[in-house]
Amino acid sequence: MHKYRLVRDRSAVQVFVDGIPKVTVDANQRNELRNYMVSAGLTPAEVNQKVHELYITNTTEFTTGH
Repeated sequence: MHKYRLVRDRSAVQVFVDGIPKVTVDANQRNELRNYMVSAGLTPAEVNQKVHELYITNTTEFTTGH
């Protein structure tokens, strides 16, 4: 199990996996962010929820088996 934390600063979304910074994706590139979340193991419905949360609060977290 891995814990993901995404933090948005303007258009940059930094992804932390188990507390370690792994990658930064561009929030303006909608598919880049969504594709990353799917590759981490989220379903399309979960991605929609997490993207919404990210835009509202500038942060979101989830845990997956990937």
